[in-house]
Amino acid sequence: MEINIYEAKANFSKIIQMIADGTEDVIIISKNGKPTAQITRIAKKNSKRIGAAKKEMEGFDITVDDLDSIEIEDFGL
Repeated sequence: MEINIYEAKANFSKIIQMIADGTEDVIIISKNGKPTAQITRIAKKNSKRIGAAKKEMEGFDITVDDLDSIEIEDFGL
């Protein structure tokens, strides 16, 4: 979908809602007949963080109860 800047200004909330709902994937905003900007939906972040550092943490047998008593020397640094 392509609209001019004046129409975008007048209907900004509707445009954002169309993007959010998925009615439109991309909206091009033109100024003086030339495409100038585009509005797209922000991609969802992949939240598969659990276990991301599993290999880096191998060998560290730490429980939540241990966190209060950990010293930097415990890590060999």
